[in-house]
Amino acid sequence: MTFAPLAQELAPQLSWTVLFSFVKRPLVLLALSLGLLTSALPMAAETAVASTPPALETGTLTDGVYLYGESPQPQAVGATYLVMEVQAGQAVGAFYMPSSSFDCFHGQVTASSLDLTIVNSYDQTAYSYPVALATNGAIASATGAVPTMVPAGFHAIETLSETDHQILATCQANFPF
Repeated sequence: MTFAPLAQELAPQLSWTVLFSFVKRPLVLLALSLGLLTSALPMAAETAVASTPPALETGTLTDGVYLYGESPQPQAVGATYLVMEVQAGQAVGAFYMPSSSFDCFHGQVTASSLDLTIVNSYDQTAYSYPVALATNGAIASATGAVPTMVPAGFHAIETLSETDHQILATCQANFPF
């Protein structure tokens, strides 16, 4: 019994199968690359637009002492608070919950974020923690309205308690400007 007629019949299909197997992977990779490239272009444009304005126009945090809370009310049980001082683009402060421990941080203030290094109060390990800054209304200035910036998910709180001052002083002693 001979398979020659069968082999001749399958030869054109076999060559297309072999050819397709060689071309399939590069075509799939090309399609994926083009898909990723086209989806990344809008994000790159948004990122470039978001990072180009000067700090004064975006309303970055100026020098001073700040208190922010997940709750707009101070000392709300279960809410996280951030107390810090900003000087010349540097920040020192702490994250805390009322009647609990606190973790000090130090870092940079940029136009759109706080780039912090938090130090665990128990084992002293340090880790990076970026916090996005969001616009929260505007304040008047000589050049027009300047947006006020707050850490995303937090509310600005006007008055610091004695506990806030003590926590801030402890962190400033550990991380002087």
